[in-house]
Amino acid sequence: MKWNRTVILFSLALAAQGQAYGAQPGRGYLGFSLGQATVEDFCGGGEATCDDEAVSFRAYGGTELTDVIGLELGYRYLDEVEASGVIDGIALAVGVQGHLIDTSLRIGVPQSGPFKLFTRAGLVLWQLDYDVFATDGLDSFSATDDDSGFALRGGLGVSYDVSQSLRIRADWDLYLDVGDEDEFGESDINVFSVGPEFRF
Repeated sequence: MKWNRTVILFSLALAAQGQAYGAQPGRGYLGFSLGQATVEDFCGGGEATCDDEAVSFRAYGGTELTDVIGLELGYRYLDEVEASGVIDGIALAVGVQGHLIDTSLRIGVPQSGPFKLFTRAGLVLWQLDYDVFATDGLDSFSATDDDSGFALRGGLGVSYDVSQSLRIRADWDLYLDVGDEDEFGESDINVFSVGPEFRF
């Protein structure tokens, strides 16, 4: 499946606009965060083993248009979630990794101290990479596949000003209906993360 061109152009337009505003002193920011992702509905209960949690890394940048409104573009990597079981005497195992490019509007509470609360909503371009293995004890089979598309995203966050140019930021991100319902199914992905944010 090809990336939706309209969404890609929209993301690039936001990034370009962010660079223009980011040239103003104190308006642009870059950051990265590390956290844990949970893929909802990945474990159905019939598996012998299943792990629906994975380490996640995100790099992002944005611009603060005002003290309340900002634009943000980011890339998130989701490490592998895994499940295995036996169906009709055949042992199956599947692993899924994710790559997400998100663009969002950030709306915050006017800052009056070192803390700032905000919410985000926007679009996400996702790609999921699948690894599948099956064996009946005599013969084995393995395959890789990938799927991509776009979905909605939301989130909440809080940041703390360590200095004029450095913040510590904590986020909860929610990605809705990631995946293809007709192939491997759709899942919501929750991510909790924390990391530094640099202002310029």
